Amino acid sequence: MSPLLSSVPDLMHAFTVRGSDPLAVLRDGAGRPLQVHSVRQVHGSSVHEVTRPTPPREHDRPEGDALITRVRGIALRISVADCVPILICHERAGAIAAVHAGWRGTLAGVLPAAIRALLDRFDADAAALRVALGPAIGPCCFEVGEEVADAFRRADPGTRSCVLEEDGRPRIDLIAVNRMQAAAAGVPESALHSIDLCTMCRADLLESHRRDRGRAGRMAAIIAWRA
Repeated sequence: MSPLLSSVPDLMHAFTVRGSDPLAVLRDGAGRPLQVHSVRQVHGSSVHEVTRPTPPREHDRPEGDALITRVRGIALRISVADCVPILICHERAGAIAAVHAGWRGTLAGVLPAAIRALLDRFDADAAALRVALGPAIGPCCFEVGEEVADAFRRADPGTRSCVLEEDGRPRIDLIAVNRMQAAAAGVPESALHSIDLCTMCRADLLESHRRDRGRAGRMAAIIAWRA
């Protein structure tokens, strides 16, 4: 859990670990079962707004990599196993968001897109957002090819510093890139919190698609208002 979000009254959130039951975590955290909304994640930047309590049937879920809402009594959920899970809250507007940011989604700007959607749709201000970034593959382990590294170098002058080139093969600091994008969107540094656990390093605690060569399970990032 993030202390940044834990301090918001009536807000429930969780970044689950290996072997967790996300629905049980949600039920325990919220104090009751809640309807859960998710998307078919496609590693892009599309943002879906949830406007009604009842989620669509599994095969009718929209494609996208971020959800926003201020509907009470529901939960937003995204799934990860190396990508960056991001949860956002704007207390005054009663708005929440869940974002899935892999390297492709990060390059596409999924987090800034979610922030813009929150601000535009709910008349919110970026200075009052709280943004928590959960466990993800760290720069210690996220080796990439030169083509991916070049894409990050070209994306924004600031992100060049997030391409690490020690010991030959380049590595990407996805958490740092997303923090930079949030700051560029107007989120204060004091309103950003990262849970600095590398999914690939922590086989005892976390799932990793890369470490387990595609055989990993999935963890969840969940956010909801308790009432």
